[in-house]
Amino acid sequence: MNISLIRYGLGLSLAAMLTIGGACSADKPAAEPVKTLFDFEHAAELDLLHWQCGSFMAQDKQHATSGQYSLRVEMYPSTEYPGFKAGFTQGWQGYKKLLVDIYHPGLNEMAIAYRIDDRRDTPPYADRVNGRIVLKPGANIFALDLEKLQTSGTGRRLDLKRITGLYLFVHRPLQPVTLYLDNARLVRQ
Repeated sequence: MNISLIRYGLGLSLAAMLTIGGACSADKPAAEPVKTLFDFEHAAELDLLHWQCGSFMAQDKQHATSGQYSLRVEMYPSTEYPGFKAGFTQGWQGYKKLLVDIYHPGLNEMAIAYRIDDRRDTPPYADRVNGRIVLKPGANIFALDLEKLQTSGTGRRLDLKRITGLYLFVHRPLQPVTLYLDNARLVRQ
């Protein structure tokens, strides 16, 4: 076979791929309606979590709502703020709500705290989002309206393009606490 013909054929193939690629990027598909942050199906997701003494986290087959696994989070009295702490490298812009499935195996309601940062430099309390929610025994859905998130002291709207951390924790637990988290996701509606 003639080398010129091979080069010509490769050139045509490359031109066709570039044309198709250009057409695809011009007709960008609609953004996904649900973006999964964590579903704990892969052990690699655990690398995105902040590990500290006083908290133990592991994949668990109990109380999974998405796939086969949930994340069992055990929090112990030895630490002031034990719990789930995750870092992010992408923003949450374009989404309206954050939802996390939380199973509380206890018999009584319990309060947990949440914190969301949009700065990497460990912002002070006044310059991050802080709050509390009450979990009922059994299945719960933690839901936050992202469009209304404001920092606790300054009232600044959270910069959804720069989210760096999500924390769900218990403040100074008197006894060990276990929760099961699954399907942490962002939704457009």
